[in-house]
Amino acid sequence: MKNYFTAISALLFTGINFISASPASAENPIYQSQLQRINSYIFMPEEPKTFRIAAYEGVFSVAQDGLATRISKNTGALVEVAQHPNKPNLLIGSGFKGKSEKLGVLRSSDGGKSWTKISDGDGKTVVFTAIDFSQSNSDVVYGAEPEMLQKSKDGGETWTTIGNFPAPMFDLAVSVDNPSTIYAATQKGLFVSHDSGKKWVSEYAEDKPVTMILVTSKGKRYAFVYQVGLVVSERGSSKWETISSEFGGRALMEFAISPTEPKLWLAAADTGAGFISQDQGKTWKSYEGHLNATAERIGRGEKIYEDNCQACHGVKGVGEKPEDPGAVDEDGLFLAPALNDDAHGWHHPDTQLIDTILNGSPRNERMLPWKDNGLSKNDAQDVVAYMKSLWSFRSLACQGPRHMSCMR
Repeated sequence: MKNYFTAISALLFTGINFISASPASAENPIYQSQLQRINSYIFMPEEPKTFRIAAYEGVFSVAQDGLATRISKNTGALVEVAQHPNKPNLLIGSGFKGKSEKLGVLRSSDGGKSWTKISDGDGKTVVFTAIDFSQSNSDVVYGAEPEMLQKSKDGGETWTTIGNFPAPMFDLAVSVDNPSTIYAATQKGLFVSHDSGKKWVSEYAEDKPVTMILVTSKGKRYAFVYQVGLVVSERGSSKWETISSEFGGRALMEFAISPTEPKLWLAAADTGAGFISQDQGKTWKSYEGHLNATAERIGRGEKIYEDNCQACHGVKGVGEKPEDPGAVDEDGLFLAPALNDDAHGWHHPDTQLIDTILNGSPRNERMLPWKDNGLSKNDAQDVVAYMKSLWSFRSLACQGPRHMSCMR
């Protein structure tokens, strides 16, 4: 477990190397799933149908279909961004430029389009991997590197070092009631401090790693506890309840709740993949292709699969010969692979799966181009939605190029 979370800490800086060769821009948007990882979510009240994300490649506006348009220019790699509780366009961020230049503390007054450096932090130039405003006194801002906490009392322009965390930190959050009460999600559990970080006590009964902590404007606290799941505690309560536990050994690193649609939650896994929940966190879908992942379309995809694909790929995608995944036919061609979690269907992004259904496989003539047999792109999208309904959270988190890091 220690090595696993050391690796996650490293990913906060290095990411996963599969960024598109052409950076996204207004003229050249790409899909959210093509970005290395989501480091922060940003909701703008005037844009209820979209959201923004901070990533290593800059700040992006993401449409409902996942198309990401970069709105920032020459920003650098943003490791963390926090949004002012009363002024949505006012953001505080931190990160890198190039491979080693630390950006210190940045501020944006236009929702992430442009940034100005306002401080180096206390002492040497910092890269804060966690930042949070106090909701009761927005002049108070906390910023943290994995093992060191700093505090600002003037909106981020000057900083004072408070001290160390009780363990390497993933995330922090400030109480809605008191700007001196802060929570730290660390490798050794969830901790709380009532004196701005000088002294810490355990806040959660188990000492499992906690990768994310969020305090809402109503005082609810959400955290992700490794090997437990997404948990919640009401304002003023010491009791934590589990919302969902089906995460397949992966972890949520970022988490956000839509201010206009309270049932719509967004999260980013430790692999960098984005997820969406529309039932307040009980179930999660990959953001990649989520518009197709409705009960109606999954049901339609299942029927298309049964009529056209099941004869080779097996009932519920178990494969043509599940007891011998590497089997070949009399001509030496591989038998149809499993499309559930048992094989490598999840190694491919939605676009590649859809293309293979429609155009066949150049590597195996047994996989026919089903567009020649009457299937449309819409049909193929439905089949992929059904396939993905058979996958675990782990497979969804590792879909596409991300699967290489998941196999290490």
